[in-house]
Amino acid sequence: MQQVLIWRNDRIEADDSLQNLADTIQDSKAVTWLDLYIPDTQNVQNDLAKYREFLAQEFQLTDLILDTIAEERERSKLVQQRNYFYLIVHSFEFNLQEETAQVHKLDIIFGHNYLITIHRAPLPWLDQLIAETRNDQPDDNIMGKGMARMLHLVLDTLVDSYFSILDTLDDTINDMEDSIVEKSDNTVQARVFRMKRAVAYLRRVVSPQIEAVNALVTRTNGFIPREDEPYFADVHDHLIRVFEVLDSSRDLMSSMVDVYLTTISNRQNEIMKQLAIIATIFLPITFITGVFGQNFAHSPQVEHDLGYNFWIVLIFMGIVTIAQLLYFRYRKWL
Repeated sequence: MQQVLIWRNDRIEADDSLQNLADTIQDSKAVTWLDLYIPDTQNVQNDLAKYREFLAQEFQLTDLILDTIAEERERSKLVQQRNYFYLIVHSFEFNLQEETAQVHKLDIIFGHNYLITIHRAPLPWLDQLIAETRNDQPDDNIMGKGMARMLHLVLDTLVDSYFSILDTLDDTINDMEDSIVEKSDNTVQARVFRMKRAVAYLRRVVSPQIEAVNALVTRTNGFIPREDEPYFADVHDHLIRVFEVLDSSRDLMSSMVDVYLTTISNRQNEIMKQLAIIATIFLPITFITGVFGQNFAHSPQVEHDLGYNFWIVLIFMGIVTIAQLLYFRYRKWL
């Protein structure tokens, strides 16, 4: 599915067909935004092949660039070609139920007067951005400010979408901290390691994007005007902030693992202390019953028992037990 937006003669034209793009691209006064959504289905290779010839012919994309676009997973980077640049960035998605992170690649090709976005997964933030651009008034339409401002708007909206996910991650981590204090079982352990993997995954994806966005300012020459460079520097700063938050969350998850292991160890120690107290209580009682239960022919206080010795010994064992309990409480072991 494709969406085509054309800015020409100070007005927006929405024509989702690809037939008129060839003439539009050659018009230096026109600005074109082509969005290609290629669902990741069993026929994805056929769908990519359908656009491959068009992109190669109309935008002079090389086979290397087209093969990279076809790759499902690719590291963020900026590639310079003769008449255009190829940028790879990623969109995030966090499944709150399964507590797993998903990353979707977004391929961006931009020239002096056109912008192409290609993605396999639905990106709600991008669809909303296209709809708003399509419906904006001519005086406020971002396409009237040139390709560079369009590219900045896409990247800025992309990075802004990260922060809502970071808030969700923060709430989930806070909930896990409470769970670790209240209970420590296999379920909590699985959540901790699952979240740690998700945070580390997102951090690995964001890291190269910082370099790629910074290259937009340092390596694009005349494609991005000097007056528009501060906008991309702002996106770069936001990406650094996202990376720092993820880095902090990763350290927090590592600390949470240590807290979990410490909590488990403390609970085991508490259980061992209780068992040791029980064993200590029965130790003198067992000693007394063992002494009086010896099977000898002549035992003191047994041959001449009048029926009182049993109760005397029983009361004595009770006194010993109570004395032990009082001593344990005095030492705050109970």
